[in-house]
Amino acid sequence: MRQWCFIALFLIQPVMADGPYPTFAGVSAAADDALVAGTNPAAMALFDERQGRFEVLGFASQSTWEGQLGEDGPTTVTDSDSSTAVPVGAMIMPIRDNWWFGFTVVGSGFSEEFDDDWVGRYFLQEYELVYISAFPSIATRLTDKLSVAGSLALTYTSYDQKKAVPNIDPGYGDGSLLVETDGVSVGYGLSALYEWTDQTRFGLTYRSEIEPSLEGKAKFSDLGPITEDILDRAGFLDARIDATSRQPRSASLGLHHDRANDHTLTLDGAWINFSRFKVAEVYVEGEQIVENQQDYDDALAFSASYSWPVSGRTRLGIGGLIVSDFVGRSNRTMAFRLDDMWSLGFGVKWQWRENRTLNVSLNYLTIGDAPVQTPEIPGLGEVTGRYTSRDTLYLRAAISFGSGPAS
Repeated sequence: MRQWCFIALFLIQPVMADGPYPTFAGVSAAADDALVAGTNPAAMALFDERQGRFEVLGFASQSTWEGQLGEDGPTTVTDSDSSTAVPVGAMIMPIRDNWWFGFTVVGSGFSEEFDDDWVGRYFLQEYELVYISAFPSIATRLTDKLSVAGSLALTYTSYDQKKAVPNIDPGYGDGSLLVETDGVSVGYGLSALYEWTDQTRFGLTYRSEIEPSLEGKAKFSDLGPITEDILDRAGFLDARIDATSRQPRSASLGLHHDRANDHTLTLDGAWINFSRFKVAEVYVEGEQIVENQQDYDDALAFSASYSWPVSGRTRLGIGGLIVSDFVGRSNRTMAFRLDDMWSLGFGVKWQWRENRTLNVSLNYLTIGDAPVQTPEIPGLGEVTGRYTSRDTLYLRAAISFGSGPAS
């Protein structure tokens, strides 16, 4: 199952929205409900009552990958469909004069699984990198126009990887290696909101780098006796595994402008320090077994949205997102094949009751073909390939509790 929707969710968190906007627009300066505790906590200062939000993110993804092993190997076509749902919760509340507290729980990550006989199985058969983060935040007003906030990012990370192991024993098929690791890390965030006029405000956010240290075990299976003996002598069997990954820092700047006719325009830009990103580096008994020399590129993301009322209780919104490539063609590996992204979306906000609001957005996300060429496997050759399609529909449905920001 290829969950490229999780990749997008993980990487473009700096441009995830609330309100009637499509999911990837209207983030840095928006202040519609409690989700600001995770997007721009400084905006909590606009609320004078307790707020809550619960949402479910639903993904449906499809992809087709074409590749071959060696110069003369047959072309292999792999189709994949996947679907999943992720819950998210947020809460904000005034705690004393000029102070607000917020809390958000967010899950993100990505995974991929291939057929047992696919051409790149000795590099990778499946992997899963999952983040579950809690963001407690404190906000205060410095002036009538400027509010600021600080946040902690408490993150649980789990990284699992499986690949085929070639048996040298005659008559044996492939064995396998499963690496399972997890750990906890701490980061921080800073944010500010400036209300230039009653109709226009600017938001600025920063999220620190997070580098969890993970521990676990290496588990081999289906090995021939000769292969097992060689791995045992090398110290790989039942070895202690340490893995490190790195979630890059990011910064975003946004504009939120309410027009006189109650129409709203948002513009957001984000920088993601992706050149510092690491999927995972795996160590066995302190020795790195695969040197990670992949070079990534910093990424820029730009989004815009426009929303308007269609009745006294209903608003509609449209928007889009463009994200630059995270990794150059010559630097891609089988474990991480991203390309540039773009997204379009449509959102609805309905005032169900006085203190209950429903928000729904539907988005289409696509990622480029990400051609890749691996190092040569001795005796087999290189693995080459690309995606011919890679599309995701992303549905977000949320219910908000509270009366909204103060006028």
